[in-house]
Amino acid sequence: MKAELERLAYGVLFPAHGRPKVPNWVPPRIEAGLGGFVIFGKDIVDGDQFRGLAAQLHGLRDHVLLSIDEEGGDVNRLENLGGFSMPGNRALGELDDLELTRQAAYQIGLSLVDAGVDWDLAPAVDTAVNPLSPNGIRCFGADRDLVSRHTAAWVEGLQSAGVSACAKHYPGHGLSGTDAHLATPLVDVSREELLDSYLDPFRAAIAAGVDSIMVSHDLVPQVDDVPATISKVLLTDILRGELGYDGVVITDALEMYGIADVAPLPEAAVRAIEAGADALCLGSWAFLDDVEVAARALVEAVDSGRLPLARLQEANDRLARLGTRPKADVALRDNALGSRLAEQVTVTHGDPLLRSDAALIIRLEPTHSPAAGSAGWGVEQLLRDAGKVVESIGLSGQTYNGPGMAKAGVGEFRSEYGADSQVILLVRGAHRFPWQEKLITELQSQHPDAIVVDMGVPGTDYSGFAAWIQTFGSARVCAEAATRRLLGR
Repeated sequence: MKAELERLAYGVLFPAHGRPKVPNWVPPRIEAGLGGFVIFGKDIVDGDQFRGLAAQLHGLRDHVLLSIDEEGGDVNRLENLGGFSMPGNRALGELDDLELTRQAAYQIGLSLVDAGVDWDLAPAVDTAVNPLSPNGIRCFGADRDLVSRHTAAWVEGLQSAGVSACAKHYPGHGLSGTDAHLATPLVDVSREELLDSYLDPFRAAIAAGVDSIMVSHDLVPQVDDVPATISKVLLTDILRGELGYDGVVITDALEMYGIADVAPLPEAAVRAIEAGADALCLGSWAFLDDVEVAARALVEAVDSGRLPLARLQEANDRLARLGTRPKADVALRDNALGSRLAEQVTVTHGDPLLRSDAALIIRLEPTHSPAAGSAGWGVEQLLRDAGKVVESIGLSGQTYNGPGMAKAGVGEFRSEYGADSQVILLVRGAHRFPWQEKLITELQSQHPDAIVVDMGVPGTDYSGFAAWIQTFGSARVCAEAATRRLLGR
């Protein structure tokens, strides 16, 4: 009986893997019943390495679930595998063609099948009604009906390839301007508003047969006084009861401050399962120690009578359904689709052609999102590969000390390369940062001949510059589309 309880406790845990090879702690935990892993960028070197790693993990036991955050666009892991890149949700929402969204998700699914991944923790179906939302670029848009339609299409496309989808982040934190990695997002809506329209994207995902839903750390104070992750009202009463959902519910990472500030890992693990979650995402830096802490907490909760054994059994039974969809033929992959979609969605204002052999890029860094990993963004290397002389200045909220910094950089660059050398301003969601808005105004008055490449959510008018390119995301194919505009190709 004790061994079975421990198996059920391990079965709901999904830590990070953490390295490109199988660490020593993993095989015995898989044998003990560990549910699987969430794969992050640090696990991936290239396609051959990762396919080998996935095969090795799957070979340790039947039904080891490998999950990954592959949304396309700014939150991707597949670009590290080589060859594959897809614009993200905001770009798909701008195109507003359901068949293209379905095709994009299907191609993501085929690439995940090829890589050996069972479960994609995507799509993000938040509605970006707050223009300051840090997740705006990951959303299909700010219109709930549009988001709902594309949610269904994305889920259908991905799952038709044979990979389980996950609609996130329930109940939806597009109303908040807070990143749950850093604090608890506040979603101040009533239960009536939730059921009337706020949850429509999740209804659409459920109607499309989504295999899983990720619950966020949102606090909805008019509904409950604890984050959604550990709220029985939001998970059992509303999601299971009112919306009738019977698929897998997985938590967002329990290492995030959005929940860690409220409940430490062992308490959060028990309370999430009590509330109705089935799987615990432990986080990108959660390994052996966190696995043992969470498993022990669940076992002790059952032993003490706090947590019914049947609740753990139910969670494991739901998880057993994941990763069982028939796999589509990976020969149907179309790695060029992402490039075609990026080309189609990119909008050009004015004449962005670089007429000089030298360019200075002023890159305004947004606040780093842990969800996006450490992938680079922008056009710098692509322009160098095309033979341009490129220098760059990267500015962040920590390094920026006034508009004179950029002015001095431009002056120094043009004194070396000539007055006709060009300036490119590279931005992502500058409207979210007052210091960036101030710098942009200053640059526009001093260097109106600059070209702006905006790779984020629309929010700032750059028509006062010589030219302006919008890509609606920073996936590699989006950067390539912008570069083609700069080179006149």
